[in-house]
Amino acid sequence: MRRYATVAVVLMAVGAPSRGARAWDDFAHMQIAAVAWKDLKPKAKARVSQLLALNPRYANWIVGARKRDEPRVAFLRAATWADAIRSDRAYKDDEPGSATATQNIGYGELLRHTTWHYVNRPFSRDGTPLLEPATPNVATQIPALRAALCAAATSDELKSYDLSWLMHLVGDVHQPLHCVARFDRATPFGDRGGNLIKVTGNAQPSVCDDPRYCPFGPPDDLHAFYDTVAGSGYCIAEVDGAASALPRASAQKVAVSDVEAWVQEGFDLAQSTVYVSPIDAGAGPFTVDAGYQKAALALGKQRISLAGARLARLINDCLGK
Repeated sequence: MRRYATVAVVLMAVGAPSRGARAWDDFAHMQIAAVAWKDLKPKAKARVSQLLALNPRYANWIVGARKRDEPRVAFLRAATWADAIRSDRAYKDDEPGSATATQNIGYGELLRHTTWHYVNRPFSRDGTPLLEPATPNVATQIPALRAALCAAATSDELKSYDLSWLMHLVGDVHQPLHCVARFDRATPFGDRGGNLIKVTGNAQPSVCDDPRYCPFGPPDDLHAFYDTVAGSGYCIAEVDGAASALPRASAQKVAVSDVEAWVQEGFDLAQSTVYVSPIDAGAGPFTVDAGYQKAALALGKQRISLAGARLARLINDCLGK
């Protein structure tokens, strides 16, 4: 039976990710959007293009794009918006449990909503007491944002905001380490989805044009390792090439629309595929070998493909009819 602590201060501390934590690099989020774009119905594409043009960063997204390709390029880059605002000084953090934590009023609020990106569903293999995940989180916010996006009464400005968030969060929830926190004696308050587990020996991603990572070598924590396993960067041509080589997700899995089921998938995969040798108990450092990296890349490609197909289905259901 799971044992849960109830100390609110500790709970909030565990829920807060490290300042640099992200889910997938921009490269993977844009691949997810590239997969989704191909599956969008014509009416959904037109509506999406209309809504994303309302995002304050739209003009930056289409720089360098051919006129006819602007809607697609904007769609790919919109998938990175919810991470981009985390380093924007105009935005500020809000804490779980605060009055604004679940607020959904549009671009004017200037809040990062950092806890929306993940859900730290806990597990332990050595009997360490567990802490329940903080709320709001990715499991609570995808349904809320989806409902607002689908509602006829929602304004276009708010639909644009919610679409920008959903494009990112559907990707986030398919990164297994955004669905889990491992508790053990070395990390008694949880490992924050692998952020506190150090790794070494891993190879540089095969695609790496992102100056935030490349000059400094491969990531040195487990979470960042999985974020960049499929590549790191922002170039459309490289994103398109990588997306075209992804395995196609099964129709049966794509049809699963329940967000709790998505979280359970990530939670199960983290235990069966991520927290396995050479990742042992404790905080490391653990030396990643070629076999582990190959398996991680295969898993990453599968999750990216599935996230894109599910994102398309969600958008078509809301905006394609």
